[in-house]
Amino acid sequence: MGTLKNITKILKALSDESRIRIISLLRARRDLCVCEITKVIKLSQPTISSHLKLLENAGLIVYKKDGLWVNYNINPGLDENVKEILDRISLILSSNEKINEDHREIYRIDRKNICKK
Repeated sequence: MGTLKNITKILKALSDESRIRIISLLRARRDLCVCEITKVIKLSQPTISSHLKLLENAGLIVYKKDGLWVNYNINPGLDENVKEILDRISLILSSNEKINEDHREIYRIDRKNICKK
């Protein structure tokens, strides 16, 4: 994490409810695609993509292509301090009904039924 600039970039990336929900989803389930996240968060695909790009630029998430899919995950190389920040946010939100609803929904989704390729 290190520099003041990096810390500010991370905190700005986390300063939006939708981005916090995306981070929470990615912590709950690995390898999510844009259409799965869009289905849960209920924002347009371009808006979700914009949020994902901001989180990626902050170093919080990574993506990898897998055939037709682009799968997003929490960055496995996160600094321990950043991991602790995300852990604290998760703990604070562990009883939040919207977050819990998101988690239930993400496990009900089948990408083959919702993603148009």
